[in-house]
Amino acid sequence: MKEASFREMKILILGMGSPILSDDGVGLVIVRALKERIPNTDVITTTLVGLNLLDQLLGYDKLFLIDALVSGKSRPGTLKKLKSGEGTAHLFTSHGLDFFTLLALGKQLGLKMPVVGAIYGIEIENPVSFGEELTPPLAEKLPSIIESIRQDIQINLTLS
Repeated sequence: MKEASFREMKILILGMGSPILSDDGVGLVIVRALKERIPNTDVITTTLVGLNLLDQLLGYDKLFLIDALVSGKSRPGTLKKLKSGEGTAHLFTSHGLDFFTLLALGKQLGLKMPVVGAIYGIEIENPVSFGEELTPPLAEKLPSIIESIRQDIQINLTLS
């Protein structure tokens, strides 16, 4: 069977985070900026985690996920392409299923789950600081982070 080209695939770019926890919302800010910049994709934001995400993933062929990263190993604003087993503020939670278990569960239930194209984590310093704006150090780096993610997604889709 011939694989579908990325123009035939249903592609989701999903930004995760909280709009009221300052830098924790960086995934939401980034996907809003990408919305018109990557054609032939669905670009959405979510504040959901665990099983609550399942419905948003259904029916997609490929997924690109963007979220805050709290590793303490890098400066705020550092972009990292994550592998399975590396966590972000939302992908791995003690209060529910981690993201990769969620995908596996969906497949076990016979649901059409997307292939993970890439997971991008953006290092933040404090995931529980209240505010609706990103902190100045992160906001300053935002344009280059957005462009790096846009380019990486475009390359990934071209290779699909």
